[in-house]
Amino acid sequence: MPLSIARKDEELYRKAEKMVVNYLEKYQKLYNQRPSEEILIMVAFQIAVIVSKQELKEDTVPLAEKIQSLDDELKALLTKE
Repeated sequence: MPLSIARKDEELYRKAEKMVVNYLEKYQKLYNQRPSEEILIMVAFQIAVIVSKQELKEDTVPLAEKIQSLDDELKALLTKE
């Protein structure tokens, strides 16, 4: 499918294409009796799950940083005594 994309995004689109093709091949082998539309829906759902997991990880990063900061402060306070 031809797309017009910015040059700076080309690598990102190529990686995305590889991911889609890999899942498509995997699901076509597993569910070869299913219609193509269903397989494409499975692929889209799998990629959506991956994106959701990544978003959850990103949401916890600030919290982890804050916990580390508080831990460092506690250690500093405890070593002063």
